Amino acid sequence: MGFRIVSLNIRHGGGKRIAQLAHWLMTKSPNVMVLPEWRNDTAGRCALEILKDSGFRTIATSQENPKRNSVLLAAINLTEMQVSTPPHSASGDLILIETAEQVRILGCYFPQGQAKASFFRKCIEVGSQNHDRPLVLIGDFNTGGNDLDIEGTGARFDCADLFTALTREAGLIDLWRARHADRQEWTWRSPVNGFRIDHAFGNETFINRFPAFKCEIDHEPRLSGLTDHSAVVVETE
Repeated sequence: MGFRIVSLNIRHGGGKRIAQLAHWLMTKSPNVMVLPEWRNDTAGRCALEILKDSGFRTIATSQENPKRNSVLLAAINLTEMQVSTPPHSASGDLILIETAEQVRILGCYFPQGQAKASFFRKCIEVGSQNHDRPLVLIGDFNTGGNDLDIEGTGARFDCADLFTALTREAGLIDLWRARHADRQEWTWRSPVNGFRIDHAFGNETFINRFPAFKCEIDHEPRLSGLTDHSAVVVETE
């Protein structure tokens, strides 16, 4: 049986948009949700209740600061979970779960600038340690390639070399590029330029188990104003 992973940066915790965001997510019938920029505030706790009432188990880092952006993972068949954020990180989070389908999913929310380096190294470590089981890394990496993932004269990414190292050192495959080759499409836009900063990577074990997987970018939540990011959707058959 197939399953669907939906990742969507909900922008500053979702605020008053949280119920609409939750409704949109539910229309996609996900088995797993990854929500970067979740916050432990009123809207964030509302999101937890909505998801729990809909049959999801959830995990988020225990952030005392309600203004700090984190990441929330929710799954129908969640069996294992652990926080994998690099120690002493001032921002950003990584959470690793395993589902009853025996797929491991690392939900990602990366910080900005050079602070991303330790997050990439952790992702490379997780990828290298999980060659024998299906693994997906998905979320907001705040990074892409400095060739195809920037529109026009947009600012170049910090740590772009570590972005490519996910493949070079850990053998992880950019699932969207695997299906769309050199096509350019943006998950976030500045007033002038587009950037692909939300991604899904899978290992060879995942691809061998699910050779007909799909990976798409869904622009509806961004174009409708629900958030400032497009969603990334990975689906297996």
